Amino acid sequence: MSIVSKKDSSMIESNVYIHESSIVEEGASIGKGSKIWAFSHIMSGATIGSNCVIGEGVHIGADVIIGDDCKVQNHSLLYKGVEIGKKVFIGPNTITTNDFLPVASGDWNSRFRKTVFKDGSSIGANSTIICGVTIGLNSLVGAGSVVTKDVPDNVIVVGNPARFLRDK
Repeated sequence: MSIVSKKDSSMIESNVYIHESSIVEEGASIGKGSKIWAFSHIMSGATIGSNCVIGEGVHIGADVIIGDDCKVQNHSLLYKGVEIGKKVFIGPNTITTNDFLPVASGDWNSRFRKTVFKDGSSIGANSTIICGVTIGLNSLVGAGSVVTKDVPDNVIVVGNPARFLRDK
């Protein structure tokens, strides 16, 4: 992976596309063949794998890790503490959290909980993923779901709160 910075466009590989309206902070890493569409913000320390598509208006927080061959649809918010495996689909308007007991002041970093999306998982549009959970290998979260606890491998969960629907 190469370090990509809007401040130093010479560091951008020829096969990485970053729309001119997007912000990619110095210190972010973007893999070969990835595309960052309009109005997205990639913070310093974020790592995006190869052949990923980051849709319009996506926020990728500091130190977020996204594996190869992932797609993050428009207007999704992935905050610090999120780790995404390979071949993961994040539907439009997906929201992640990272502070289980949020308050307006204090040492936020000490309260962050890691959230993991395992390889091949898919998240439906308008879903909210509460921090500290793991979305299982090849599992599917239905559109509009609120995930409050771990999702096992190879299942479909739906609803608020998300609950088991069936094996995949």
